[in-house]
This record gives sequence, C-alpha cells and structure tokens, in this order.
Amino acid sequence: MGVKGKIAWNFMTDKVSKVLFQASYRELMNLLMSTSDSVDEINRKMKDIGFRVGETLLMDYADRIRQHAGKFHEFANTLQLAYKVNSGQEFTDIWVSSDKRSIKFTDADCPICAGVHITDMPGLQYCVIVSGVFDAVMKLRGFQAESFQESCRALGDEACTWTLSLL
Repeated sequence: MGVKGKIAWNFMTDKVSKVLFQASYRELMNLLMSTSDSVDEINRKMKDIGFRVGETLLMDYADRIRQHAGKFHEFANTLQLAYKVNSGQEFTDIWVSSDKRSIKFTDADCPICAGVHITDMPGLQYCVIVSGVFDAVMKLRGFQAESFQESCRALGDEACTWTLSLL
C-alpha cells in the first residue's frame, strides 16, 4: 500500500469492531443453519446475502474513487484493496491464471472464520459471503464471471480460498 493508501486507511476509512462483525456474522450463520434444510441451502443463502452486500459496497467504492478495473484480471488489485478496506487486512496470496481468466484469492487468516471450528457440516462454506460480493462486483461491472469458495479455515483447511473465473 502506498503513502496515499495508508493515509486514507488511517484517516478516511470507517472502521467497524472486528468482534461486533464476527458476532453478528456467527449469529446470522446460526440462524441460517437452524432454518435451512441442507448445507447447500445455507451456502446459497449466504452467497445471495453476499451479493446484496457487494452491490452496496461497489456503489460506495465507485462513489469514492471513480476508477474501475477495465479488464477482468485487473480486479485482482481492485478486490485486494476492497478486502483491505472492508476487513482491515489483505489477502495473503493472489494468483492470476496465465490466460487471465481466473483469479484465486487466499487468506490464511480469514477474519470471518477466526475462532470458528466446524466439524459436523461437510461442504459448508462458512465465509462464502465473499464469493457473493465478488459475483456482485463482476455483474455490476459487466463481466460474466462466477466465484466459488474452494477451502475454508472454519472447516479445518489451512486457508480460505476463493476462485473467480470468467464464464
């Protein structure tokens, strides 16, 4: 992050308590778990919520910077900045495929999954809300793309990983 980015982060960016966010997210997941018939339904509902959150975040972001990635692979940097602004940390790794049609984002210290350990719900994508946000950004920016969560720390994986691919 450059000097301007650090200044903006420290003085211009609104912050939310991490504990407040995590507690709210956990209760939302608990509600979905108790009212859904399957893990797939929980994942779909949370991804849909992420899409609606993504619409709001993109509008806020667009109003602030008035610059947008023009090519799909440029979203690697855009989404890194957005993740930093909204989570307080950067992805630990970003990989762009050689054909520039897929981007993989990895966070070995996912703030959504911090302190969560789920062993009895195989297939649950605890932080799939991030995939929903990615889908909203792609749709609203005119790209036909889809994201999915490959791994999740809350379920015992080493890191949370999301892949975003052009269709």
